[in-house]
Amino acid sequence: MIVSDQQRDENFQEYLRLLNDPNYYDVTFDEKSGGVSAIHKNHQFDKKIGPFGIKRGAYEHTAITILRNNGYMVTLASEKTEVGSKQCDGFVYYSSMEIKTVEGEGRWAIRTKIYDAAKQGADVVVLLFPNKNLYNHERVLEGWKMYEEVRIRNIDWPSISSIRL
Repeated sequence: MIVSDQQRDENFQEYLRLLNDPNYYDVTFDEKSGGVSAIHKNHQFDKKIGPFGIKRGAYEHTAITILRNNGYMVTLASEKTEVGSKQCDGFVYYSSMEIKTVEGEGRWAIRTKIYDAAKQGADVVVLLFPNKNLYNHERVLEGWKMYEEVRIRNIDWPSISSIRL
């Protein structure tokens, strides 16, 4: 994504703010893209090992690096909540975001990831494919279509505004 000069300036101002906020660490501004990323000190990284032998929390680092390097302003938020509740991973600009890793090939895998993100209150779902062979643009569109078809028929299904890959 190419950001406008105005957006680059806004991102840089947010970078300076986060840099001086003791609640955030790993605050980074990408000179080339104009993107910025930061991690809240109370963000909780998943320590479980996924099917590809990588800690699932490492996927969040990968996702925010990709987003930042493509010009986005992205923060991983505090996940301190009531026991048993789950909050979104963070924000892309000012929209709540949930990062979901697609580790399976199943027909329902992408639809399920979108649903899970929406259920957690995310406006944006970031789909990360650690195995590039699992990514297929048509598969993502099909998963989105399946999600929307069910959501339209079930008013209790939450909506989601966009997907980032």
